[in-house]
Amino acid sequence: MEEYIYYLPDENGDKKEFKTNANSIIIVGANGSGKSRLGAWMEKEYGNLYRIPAQRDTTIPEHITRYNYKQAKNNLFKGYIDPHPSYDIFYYKYNGHLNATTKLCSDYDKLLGYFLAYEQEQLRREHKNSIATENITDKTINIWKEIFPHRKIDLIKDEFLCFISNIGNSYDVRKMSDGERALLYLIMYVLCIEEKIILIDEPELHLHPSLTNRLWSVLEKHRQDCLFIYITHDLNFAANHIEADKFWIKSYNGQKWEIEKIEKNDIPQELFLKLLGARRDILFVEGKSESLDTKIYSILYPQYQIIPCSSCENVLNYTKTFNEQNALHGFNAYGIIDRDFRTQEEIDSANKNQVKVLEVAEVENLFLLECIILAILEQSDAREKFEEVKDYIFETKFKNVLQNQISEKLEKEVKHKLKSIFKESKTPKQIQEKISSLEQLIGFENLHKDIENKFNSVYESKDYDELLKIFNQKGILENGVFLSKVGKTKDTYTKSVLKLLRENEELRKEVLKYIPSFTE
Repeated sequence: MEEYIYYLPDENGDKKEFKTNANSIIIVGANGSGKSRLGAWMEKEYGNLYRIPAQRDTTIPEHITRYNYKQAKNNLFKGYIDPHPSYDIFYYKYNGHLNATTKLCSDYDKLLGYFLAYEQEQLRREHKNSIATENITDKTINIWKEIFPHRKIDLIKDEFLCFISNIGNSYDVRKMSDGERALLYLIMYVLCIEEKIILIDEPELHLHPSLTNRLWSVLEKHRQDCLFIYITHDLNFAANHIEADKFWIKSYNGQKWEIEKIEKNDIPQELFLKLLGARRDILFVEGKSESLDTKIYSILYPQYQIIPCSSCENVLNYTKTFNEQNALHGFNAYGIIDRDFRTQEEIDSANKNQVKVLEVAEVENLFLLECIILAILEQSDAREKFEEVKDYIFETKFKNVLQNQISEKLEKEVKHKLKSIFKESKTPKQIQEKISSLEQLIGFENLHKDIENKFNSVYESKDYDELLKIFNQKGILENGVFLSKVGKTKDTYTKSVLKLLRENEELRKEVLKYIPSFTE
């Protein structure tokens, strides 16, 4: 397996050697973290590196000037005949941060001139040596096919590449989209470069996200002789390069960088890299990016970076793992999960790992809080209808599923007891003993009675806060009868609640009583 060597600056700004078996490394950093300056440092320190700058003009000229091979090569790569003249770097302020960018590189015409001259040189060598090889045009066409199986490009009359669509229409490459021209530019550039290390600033620039990883993966495969170094702030691109070494530029003081290697961890790389750029403490939540969890917690916890994790298991795992990596990123991570039918032991265990539970059964119940419903009813001057709404939830929604709710809570408690019992059993004999005394260990009758009394007591007392704490029933927010009583539709109810929470500070304070604080 081939080994690649590369260098990065250490904490003193000195060159530090690294080795890898993958032919790509990725350096991620936020705006103002010194990415462009790091690229310039690498140009200076490496002896066999070629840099493709971020600010590249992908306009294809109408006419291509033809040169012989030596002249064309000199025109394209003349900046690298002199010892490492870095691209000019310009600084600008954005959101209070000083950022750097490189001068626009307009060399498509030179690239095309060299490309055609290089092909002629290859054909001359083939003829001289009587050995047929895949020339640079063939490689470009084949790589294009790998990326766009249903589109193709071709060389017409030795002039230039013509684009042919999947329906057979052909037209000049100058009429291709910006992304297609950028993709062609990068394919040809990578195939033309003779240096063994290729540094790419912002590999995602001008490209659709669905094409970015596909393009560079294919180019890496075709240039196994080269090490690709990407400098980017595109965390999805970084995460999808599974095998690549990854580094995070934490800071830059104008002279030295603070760079950390991102080691493998249990959090998916896309998520972990996203968190590195958050610059604030993290709150992992259930659901997805468009779920009620994410929407309401983004309003109620503005001080945190809200990260949806789909499931409660992920919230628990990610929070624990991220906090174990605290030395790398310096942030704190917290988690919040629905109460559901969790036992007190489960809640206590979650709290130990910085994960807390709601004071209501599930996030949907936050939308049913008395203060929320009253605020909604006030919009139509109908506060007096709250008792009617409350009565409907108790007498129709809760009463009709009361026995099912008791059974679900009972099942959860029994499963937890069984798990705890067998977790403590280390030998077959101990397991056998536990099985023989399961009824006694579980205490099923008393357990059932306690749960039944609790649920019945909530129903009989009509304690609305306690109801929301134990009642797991997601469908109420979409229930036609409920919506008609509060004067809203399925689409407008949750939107109205979120709008009220954004605009009404007093209402937010009321709701904050039902969600955990992570500063206590």
